[in-house]
Amino acid sequence: NMSPRTLLLLLLAPIASAQVLPAPLATITEFMARNGTTLADEDGDFSDWIEITAGGAGAVNLGGWSLTDDPQDLTKWTFPPEVLTPGSSIVVFASSKNRAMLGSELHANFSLAGDGEYLALVEPGGVAIATAFAPSFPSQRTDVSYGTNIGAQSLIGQGAAATAIVPTDGSLGT
Repeated sequence: NMSPRTLLLLLLAPIASAQVLPAPLATITEFMARNGTTLADEDGDFSDWIEITAGGAGAVNLGGWSLTDDPQDLTKWTFPPEVLTPGSSIVVFASSKNRAMLGSELHANFSLAGDGEYLALVEPGGVAIATAFAPSFPSQRTDVSYGTNIGAQSLIGQGAAATAIVPTDGSLGT
């Protein structure tokens, strides 16, 4: 059981391992490295998944962008020319199935290590990193997604007062 103060600190703590460069056109906003029952792919498998969100003012053509779990291979899996409108997102399954056909469900050629590893979204050309969890994201829990705090400032400003209510009867579980 967590005290209200502990819960508040956890909710307001920044994600230290996410490195996001200024004003990226697209970013990794969320991922699940241990998908047990949350989101099934077209084959009925509960593969790991990565959500990419367009963050700029205009549409983003992801053609030539890459996802990788290897800092030595920044172009490990490359997107087809999928276009995201501002604020929209797309899910790529990290299933090792290697599917990159425009208009179809996307599957990277790697899966995510639930105990943590490097993960990056790389801009076309294979050099500029839009988002990186480096040297690795932390160990993950089954069916709990992990993401960046992009946009969180608009929800809770730095230094803002907040209240956390935690039931004393354990009705929310652990």
